[in-house]
Amino acid sequence: LLSFGKKRGGLVGLIVALGLGGGLLTSFLGPASMLISLAENATLKNDTSSTALERRFMKVFGFNTTDNDTFCATSSKNIKCKMGRISNKALTQLEKKGVKASPEDPNRKKTGYPTKNPTGYTIDLKDGSNPKYITSAQLSGFLAANPKFAAKVIGVGGAFNLRVSAWTGKHITQKLYKKFGLNRNGGLADGKGLRVSANEKLVEVTKKLRSKIPGAEKVSGVVDGVKAKVSSQLGTAKKGGTAYAISVASCIGVKAPGYIAAGVAAVQLAQIMPIGMDAVLSPGSKAKASGVDVANSITPEDMDGIGTLFTNKTPRKSDGKMTSALDSPILQASIGINTSRPAVSKDYTPGFSILTNPGMIAANEAGKKLAPACNAIMSPTAMYTALAVDSAVTLALSATVIGGGIKLIGSWLLSEIVTKVATEVAGEAAKAAVVDLAKNDKVEQAEGQALGDVVGISMASMFSSGGMARNLPVMKESQLGDYDTARLENEAFQKDMDIASLSPFDTSSKYTFLGSIVSNARLAVLTSGSYTGNVFSALPGLADFSRASLTTNTNAAADFSKNYCGYAEDFGLTTENPADTPAINMAGLPCTFLTTTQLNMSTDEAIDLVLKEGWLNESASIEDTDTIQDLMTSGYIVSDTPLANFINSCSNAETGDYLFNAAGCTVPTIDPGANDEILPLDNPRSLDAMSVFLIDYQQTQMINGNDEDTGEEATATATTGSGAVTLPVDNGYQLSDGWIPRSCAGCASFHVAQDFFGGNSIVKSATDGTVLAADKSGSENNIVRIKAPNGVITEYWHMQGKDILVNAGDTVTAGQQIGIMGCVGVCFGTHLHFMVDVTETTDAKAKAITTRPKGTRTYASPAEWFALYGISM
Repeated sequence: LLSFGKKRGGLVGLIVALGLGGGLLTSFLGPASMLISLAENATLKNDTSSTALERRFMKVFGFNTTDNDTFCATSSKNIKCKMGRISNKALTQLEKKGVKASPEDPNRKKTGYPTKNPTGYTIDLKDGSNPKYITSAQLSGFLAANPKFAAKVIGVGGAFNLRVSAWTGKHITQKLYKKFGLNRNGGLADGKGLRVSANEKLVEVTKKLRSKIPGAEKVSGVVDGVKAKVSSQLGTAKKGGTAYAISVASCIGVKAPGYIAAGVAAVQLAQIMPIGMDAVLSPGSKAKASGVDVANSITPEDMDGIGTLFTNKTPRKSDGKMTSALDSPILQASIGINTSRPAVSKDYTPGFSILTNPGMIAANEAGKKLAPACNAIMSPTAMYTALAVDSAVTLALSATVIGGGIKLIGSWLLSEIVTKVATEVAGEAAKAAVVDLAKNDKVEQAEGQALGDVVGISMASMFSSGGMARNLPVMKESQLGDYDTARLENEAFQKDMDIASLSPFDTSSKYTFLGSIVSNARLAVLTSGSYTGNVFSALPGLADFSRASLTTNTNAAADFSKNYCGYAEDFGLTTENPADTPAINMAGLPCTFLTTTQLNMSTDEAIDLVLKEGWLNESASIEDTDTIQDLMTSGYIVSDTPLANFINSCSNAETGDYLFNAAGCTVPTIDPGANDEILPLDNPRSLDAMSVFLIDYQQTQMINGNDEDTGEEATATATTGSGAVTLPVDNGYQLSDGWIPRSCAGCASFHVAQDFFGGNSIVKSATDGTVLAADKSGSENNIVRIKAPNGVITEYWHMQGKDILVNAGDTVTAGQQIGIMGCVGVCFGTHLHFMVDVTETTDAKAKAITTRPKGTRTYASPAEWFALYGISM
């Protein structure tokens, strides 16, 4: 009702809100409102990616729209020309908002780029004033000085909505969503809520949530990952000279327990990460869209079920007190309500259980004296920071590390961790030990306040991982105040845009008159813990409305104080110089943002600095739609350079390396007067330029429409640690026979499979793995069988032999085309008959779902198997 009224003007909106049977009360006291409040406040508290993009926008947009004749005179392929252009698609978006290129290009196309950038723009503010002509050079300045105009460009509903762009597109899909199996498809609000009794509601929604949690089978790759990490670091170390290489080799002894802890953390992070998305962020977005986007509206059953999940009270383990998820100090901290410092959760924080293991504590205690030196020597920036000191000091430091390392290795060999893991890092005993350490079955059993802990940790983890994926550096604790200054400046500009462009009765913004009332009322109720599942139970919370000021919005105190980002000591990540200690949140992940120097650096300077260092190979091919990962793959970003090392080491939370290398992902402080012969940099500011270049490149792709999703997200994919899992068909498919009994000539009595048809008829491997068989004879069904690393075997039936693209022994990846749907064998039309054989799997969760025997094999329900990885058919 509010959405309906809002679209028809402020007065109608107000009448709807206040007059229709308590519509306003329902809007901020119901379960949907609780979801919206949780999602909005979690975003406000944790989302540094949007803030970074918004703070950099004026500089990037100014560079995109400037006169590019100089940049493109020699080649349209060079990076300055690529980033110094405004696309036809972007110009069309601006024109829709009243910002028209002037003079107009009569030959402008819908795609591609104009021959040269426009020299100016005519701006129609649509407020009765005459259109205003602005030169290209004045455009970004005019944008910064005119909030009403800025709202048309970067505000909600503007040409470039950065708060949406920050969390959509190819780059973030590749670097975050696919790696952790995160699906923005509604999560628990999948529209399949059952109409069950109140007593059954909690059981059903809990079962649905647990089915989306990946299993501990992800640990299978941990040991190999540790070996690969050691090998890679030793290879890089050789380039730094003999003393440096010996130092690194010794530090591996110091760091080995950390490597194992990182592997365990990676497994546990993958298990906990999707929960916040499935239970809060995706359902909250769906609830907010309800009434505006009918196709994506949340259903009453899902809304009520999720509300029950969060408000259900169970006895707390510590004292037996009845608590709900909303009582969790960790959840409250993740949404900004709790500004104190909650303790780290040993049960649920990824990697923390192994860090507090007695053997690990002994190893860490023994290594404390050497840890600061090794943190510097083995950080991603080691090649250009460790060498930035006097060579005699470097050699002395190396000698200390080598000597200390020998003593340390002798001491930590006695620990439980090493006897079980490190001394047999290549053996099966090591795998078994890591599997045992990584198991975290408590996550699946969490309820009440414990469930709130899980959700809070999950959301803090996701936003931090997103910042890493965007190539933001790790903040130091000493830089947290600078972030808050930048955030407050950014929020002030957002407020100015909303007030200048929206009706006072528009509830989509927390800064308008009615929006502030609704937003603060929601916060007051959430803060007071008044949500218990129905509207009227929340009324007492309004008596505490004084907690939320109506004159200044107090949604979630979004500061990154030491109470929120000051957990480095808990995770053993403090540095010898306190000013260099990384900012770590309660989930054990880094707090990420740009430094003040980086916020103020121009796009032009950042590009010049990385080019001059030789970190980009401009002779390599670069396409308009290339992501950062594409630039790495093509060799455009030169390997084994500080820029490439930063991307490899600091942008992927999936490896768990953040648990020991966070300090190396901050922007190092280097004395500009360092000896040029020792410092292997053309300019110390190049270190600041790395993240600026990477962020500005991503933002340029967003503005020009080159980062748009091209279907990757629609076909859900999850990473399992034993490889990826995806649907075996492309978009547009339809389902026919599923896991059902049936009666037909030549049919088995029970169909232990799922049939797909339609779409483009492409058949893809559902997992990473090895092809066991690929029958192309046409004698019977032409079955292709592919075995995943965890032993699950998927089967694909009925393809024509000539269309099967793989052979026995081939290695395939999830999503790789293996053939085309056909009708060979017993079938009644072109389709794919897909089966999941769990006879040989080591994945206990796959065996625990619905299975049936067929001959000597055991097959699992495909729908339930995909659901293990958060994929809906």
